[in-house]
Amino acid sequence: MNAEQKRKANEVQKKFRQGLLQAVAVLDSDVNFALEQWQKAPDSQFWRRTLLRCCCASAEGTLSLLKQITPVCAEFFGVSLTDSDMKIVTECRTYIEAGVTKTKPAFLPFRDNLKETFKVFAKAHTVQPAVNCSTPGFADLCETFELRNRLMHPKTVFDLEVNDKALDGADRGLKWFKESLVQLLKDCGEKLPFSTKAN
Repeated sequence: MNAEQKRKANEVQKKFRQGLLQAVAVLDSDVNFALEQWQKAPDSQFWRRTLLRCCCASAEGTLSLLKQITPVCAEFFGVSLTDSDMKIVTECRTYIEAGVTKTKPAFLPFRDNLKETFKVFAKAHTVQPAVNCSTPGFADLCETFELRNRLMHPKTVFDLEVNDKALDGADRGLKWFKESLVQLLKDCGEKLPFSTKAN
């Protein structure tokens, strides 16, 4: 490995350790704290809503972090990301209006966001994603996000209720997400000249 390759490897390693692994640990600690509080007061709708929101923040935040390090990894492996890939990674689309180039947000629905983020992250590492989105866990996670959206944009007071079934689904969905993430990082990490495990 020459000096330039070492520099790039160090940059990727720093993004993995500080940008991804440490931030994911913070998101996980939020979920764990909300879970502990809900277990102390299982009838509390506040802690039910908070736990569900924390589960969604953990998954959505992790996807955002994966996007942040994707271009650095792609550069390290010499992978060219397409305009479509960059639209997913930056969550922006470029357009021309009256001869002026502008950008605007381009957010995908959660279901597509997860699939496409995992796909482009794997592409940046020259691996094929092995994420199984046909399992009940993936469906549970997507349903959890639909409920989170109702909580954030309620039409009636009943939209603010989180029942046991919803919490069970959120638990299964987040477990599926974490297992899928671990597999993705394992597959991609095998291509890197350092360990992707947290110290």
